[in-house]
Amino acid sequence: GELMRFGACGLAGHRALLLQSARAAGTEAAPPVVLIGGTAQWLDSWTAHAQAISRDRRLLLYETRGQGRAPHELDVSLDTHARDLATVRRAAGWAEDEAFDLVGFSFGGRVAMAAAATGALPVRRIITTAVASRRSARGRLALRGCLSSLDARDLHGFAYQMILASYSESFLEQHEARVPQWIEAIAEANTCEGLGAIVKETLATEAEEHPRHTLRLAEAIRAQGAVEAGLVISGSEDSFSTIESAAELAAAAEWEHVIVEGAAHAVPLEQSSAWRKVVRTFLDS
Repeated sequence: GELMRFGACGLAGHRALLLQSARAAGTEAAPPVVLIGGTAQWLDSWTAHAQAISRDRRLLLYETRGQGRAPHELDVSLDTHARDLATVRRAAGWAEDEAFDLVGFSFGGRVAMAAAATGALPVRRIITTAVASRRSARGRLALRGCLSSLDARDLHGFAYQMILASYSESFLEQHEARVPQWIEAIAEANTCEGLGAIVKETLATEAEEHPRHTLRLAEAIRAQGAVEAGLVISGSEDSFSTIESAAELAAAAEWEHVIVEGAAHAVPLEQSSAWRKVVRTFLDS
């Protein structure tokens, strides 16, 4: 049953979860979905979401280059991530021409957009969360602080900064006693080298002139016209990828924009039920 559905596996050198639809055999399933997490996330970060989203569709969740502890060459450009997604999907046994949906959070949302922008994959719908047209000054400085900790090989310091940058005040007040456990989990599951490479690339792509800036990706996806529909999800209290800049990204791509109340940057973790409801409603519509 559930244990069989939740076994981690290796796909093209990436740790992955490949879940079959929980629907009874013979019933029609929705298009499959690829789920891509944020910078310091790994498979365990998404188990509850994966279980809920895969009730009526196949789901592929994998750790990208730089995430987790699997050794990779640290070319973590968005173009490389896009090629990796295609390779992992192929290794999962999905048909080359089978349409699928992409759901990405933060860094994972930019990977999803980069993969769709290649025009080489049959992407049906895209959902990005906590991705915007430009990061605020507070967000850029927070990322530079994170990178400074990683350069000093201080994963615990990085994790504290990441949590402070990602969660709302009310969430931290409520869960302060649990934060040290989260810090240890992040430090045990990741490497300074991998996360540092991702953060450096993230900072580079946020230059307005970068060809993989989110606005350039949005424009490319819109121009190709192959993606049926897209959705940008924002947290109402996200001070790094603000509602205004997320709305600008949604407008550039001609996608929908939904705001989830009571969450900062880490919408899927702070408001998990509300986030899943928005995701499932959009994918099923």
